[in-house]
This record gives sequence, structure tokens and C-alpha cells, in this order.
Amino acid sequence: MKESESPFHRFAAVSAFYAFFVLFAGGMVTSTGSGLAVPDWPMSYGRFMPAMVGGVYFEHGHRMIAGMVGALTWILAVWIHFTDERRWMRRLSLAAAVGIVLQGVLGGVTVLFGLPPQISASHAVLGQGLFACLIAIAQGSSSWYREASETPGGTLWKAGALAIGLLFVQLALGAYLRHTGAGLVPHLIGAAAAFWAVSRAAYLGQSDGGPAVRGVSIVMMVMALLQVFLGLGALLGRDARAIGVLALLPTAHQAMGALILAATVLWTMRAYRVGAVKRA
Repeated sequence: MKESESPFHRFAAVSAFYAFFVLFAGGMVTSTGSGLAVPDWPMSYGRFMPAMVGGVYFEHGHRMIAGMVGALTWILAVWIHFTDERRWMRRLSLAAAVGIVLQGVLGGVTVLFGLPPQISASHAVLGQGLFACLIAIAQGSSSWYREASETPGGTLWKAGALAIGLLFVQLALGAYLRHTGAGLVPHLIGAAAAFWAVSRAAYLGQSDGGPAVRGVSIVMMVMALLQVFLGLGALLGRDARAIGVLALLPTAHQAMGALILAATVLWTMRAYRVGAVKRA
């Protein structure tokens, strides 16, 4: 991170990092079958801090980290309201602040109603969306992004927008598969479509984008290839709860999907700015 970056950008980047940590922790809750290790909500066995043993370690730990991210998100929203005049940044931060509250409620409902698959999957997808919002806020507050022209130009960014859309569809299919055990074929079809879209954006970024876009393009392609192998491993670990490395594979697959989404959001925002600079 550059020395010239503002305190707000640094804070936003840290918030996005912790949001990713929440996603990973939530994935471990599912992988270890700890979703109902704490049967009540918002307290845990009627206390703020229960004994962190067994599945409680994963479930209550996930709640604690999520609560911290909720506080960070609201601080970001208030900070943006008073310091950033850009309307889209204000709206995005407000959406993230409202979304984090809804996410907490969904998390509580999943516990109180015994992990209904549809709500559990919605909870997972919304978490990915909030992570993407925080990534966009962090990128939008960076010195590189702010110094670029405000005039949009080019069509390169549209390849990223398509990839983001297909990635969200794939994340939803993956969440449904993970929480119901059904829908493997649609998930595989979605994986092929998402891989194509991400690869296409990365290729176009290499040929038409500036250095900032090309760097992210390489990262996207490497992660997309790695995700294929993690997906194969996740199939082996679908029913391997609490069995060493196999239990980690579905969570690693989910986490890599989040990182690919984050990289694609960065790519799209940078491609939009590169187009603006070329027209200026």
C-alpha cells in the first residue's frame, strides 16, 4: 500500500480483509457442521462469551468476527457521508451498511430455524456481495482511482461487468449445492460460464488495458485455474466434515471464489478508469 494513501483508504482495505476472513470463517462453520453448535441467537448459550470448545469455536468465532466487520462497515458509511462527495460512493457505503444488518439477521434466522437451506444459501451469497462492496469502496478511495478522469470511456470494463454477473450466479449455485447437496450439474455449467467470462476479461485486459489492468488480469487467470483444482477437491470433501484437509477443501473453494470476485471487481473498476484516461 502506498505511503500517499489516505487513512480512509487504509481503513477500507482493512475492513475488506476482515470481511474476507468472515467468509472463510463462515465456510469453516459449514465444513465442520458447526452451524447449530450454538442453538440460540443473538446470545450464545445465553452468554456473550461461551466456552470456545468443539463446534462452538467455529460458530461463535464466526459471529464475533462478523460483528466486528459490521461495526467497521458502519464506520465506513459514516466516514464516507462526511468526507466523500461522490454520490455513488455514498450509496454504495449505505447499501453495505444496510446489507450488513440484513446479513446478521439472516445469520440469526438460519440458527433459530435449524439451518433452512434457502436461507443459509442466501446468507452465503449476501456475504459475498458485501465483500464485493467493501472491495469496491477500498478501490474507489485509492489515490490511483481518485486521480483518474471522471469521464467514462471505452468498453473494456463491460467484459468485467459480465464476469461479475456470471460469478454471482455461480456463487448462488455453489451455495445452493453446498447447503442442499443438490444441483451439481447446474453448478458445473455455471463454473464453465464463469471461467469463460473471467478468462475473456483477463485476455482483453492483457491486450487492451494499462499496467494496472494487466496486473490484475494475471492474478485473475491464475486464480481461475487454481479454482478448477480446488473445485475437484471440494467434490471429494463434500461429505468429509471434520476430516482433516478434506474438510478444508470446500471452504478453500468458496474462499477462492470470493477472491476471484474481488479481483474481477478491481479489474472492472480499473478498466473503467483506463478507458476514461484514454479518452481524456
